[in-house]
Amino acid sequence: MSLALRKTLGVARLSMRTASFQAVPTNAGKTPPTLEQFDPLNPGEWQLGAGGKILPRLPEGTKVGNLVMGKYGLYDPVLKKRVDTYANALLEGKKSEEAGPFDVAVSKIAKVLSYICFIIAIYNLISLVVGKPLPPLSHVKAPGS
Repeated sequence: MSLALRKTLGVARLSMRTASFQAVPTNAGKTPPTLEQFDPLNPGEWQLGAGGKILPRLPEGTKVGNLVMGKYGLYDPVLKKRVDTYANALLEGKKSEEAGPFDVAVSKIAKVLSYICFIIAIYNLISLVVGKPLPPLSHVKAPGS
């Protein structure tokens, strides 16, 4: 790499580091209220952002990455859909494990696994009472005998 190219790239990097970025745009030239004047329970056209900065409120439905602006702030649409599913199921009188198809499948798998564990526990108890292995393990000899 030539010396001139290194100097040019170095100046470009330096200018990018020292570039000043403009502040967050406000609502049509209005200035945000001070922290003492800001009421988080009734924010109006302003909202509290990261780092305690007072930012202009985004219109409802605005996408910010994976999140969407709602009436009360940013929310995850996938999580909101799950919450709505649970809320509707509870209003219909269903159990929480029967709220959606995914929840029904998970609860069925958990019930099957718990029944299998219960059957194995009963088999082990009977095997202890009898004092020797039961079929299908009757042909297996205990270690050390």
